[in-house]
Amino acid sequence: MAPNALHDSGHVVDPPKCYPGTRVAIIQTVIDWVSESEQANREKLLTWLAGAAGAGKSAIGRSVCERCKEEGTLLASFFFGSRDETRNHSRLFAATIAYQLCFISQGLRMAVSRAVEYDPLIFYRSLEKQLQLLVIDPLLANYANEPQRTPCLIVVDGLDECLDKASQRDLLDVLLFFATMSAIPIRILVCSRPESHIVAMFSAIRMSGFLFQILLDHQYSSWDDIEFYFQKQFQRIRETHIFKASIPSSWPADDQFYQLTYKASGQFIYATIVVGYVESSLHRPQQRLDAILGLRPPFKDLPFSELDALYLHLLNSVDTPSKAADIMAYVSLYNPMRSEDIDKLVSLESGETEIYLSRLAAIVKITEDGFGDLRAYLLHQSFADFLFDSDRSKELSKSMMETKVQHALRLIEIFSSKRFARWAIYLCVTETRTA
Repeated sequence: MAPNALHDSGHVVDPPKCYPGTRVAIIQTVIDWVSESEQANREKLLTWLAGAAGAGKSAIGRSVCERCKEEGTLLASFFFGSRDETRNHSRLFAATIAYQLCFISQGLRMAVSRAVEYDPLIFYRSLEKQLQLLVIDPLLANYANEPQRTPCLIVVDGLDECLDKASQRDLLDVLLFFATMSAIPIRILVCSRPESHIVAMFSAIRMSGFLFQILLDHQYSSWDDIEFYFQKQFQRIRETHIFKASIPSSWPADDQFYQLTYKASGQFIYATIVVGYVESSLHRPQQRLDAILGLRPPFKDLPFSELDALYLHLLNSVDTPSKAADIMAYVSLYNPMRSEDIDKLVSLESGETEIYLSRLAAIVKITEDGFGDLRAYLLHQSFADFLFDSDRSKELSKSMMETKVQHALRLIEIFSSKRFARWAIYLCVTETRTA
């Protein structure tokens, strides 16, 4: 099995969990769904928790696991991790789920042991066969004897971090099949980024009526939670830091709180990185925060290495990363921007920008405006800082000034007729002066 895939694995240093007092509404929504306290959601056997990269999906997943474990409703969990070779695939999924069953009751432990003893090669069978013999059959036997004591929730976090997309689809199909066909009231929580192929998979499930969908967007906005998190953490730093005597009680200023919350864009990963950087015991917190906000030169230890690694991973996952960076430069600069305009500016065929951005759904969103045009919205304001900083984005970095000038020159090329020439030249001069 994969020990690192457990929600309470000791392999993960300081595993992300929701800060006390944050994400309360969304966690309670999931708990109510598991306990069937909401009549409207009783037929929803699968919940998809979708959100952009760094939105806190894993933290919510772990918090749900801990809460449900306390209440006796957690069956098992599996947390995928793209950079961990033991859990970036589905080959150990069934074994890891079955392992967790063995700690629920003696009856389940004996049933799983009998299955392995009967077929020692069971772990080389198909995923469907493994889940049937190692999970479903033991649960059916246990449920027949103790229906009120059988936990029901399976949490699958980071489905998008299973590197084989075919395995993602197979896993989802098998889990949904067993949830709908089994006499056991199994409930499945899946957390993932809204990547295009995953959206397509869940769209088919939604049509069948089994899906309860939770989007980490405006309905469950985390802006207030992040502001609350910043306030509590900076208060802690003021009271406990080794240099606390030099920290004013009014630090940070209100406008600094606003800047940090705005740059976080609802993504907890940004907030936790900022706090971890500022609280360094080797430096004065005020200076570290000034470096974050660009008010002083950065220290040698760059604050956003973890976030930069995430952004680089997302860009490099596209077929042509340099082209994706060109597209994202315009989205970052003019957020939002019509995808049709980007096609022309980057010399792409009609609709190609939409294809590129669909692979970057973790950091950008495409929506249709009131005029029927598709517009790209940047989900992470911090991505623009990353892309326009060569120290952070390396070979994929873009220059804000050069992007503006290229924009103006491309407009002159597009509108080269007499009708538009004078206007295009004026725009070029304006863009260059602004840059």
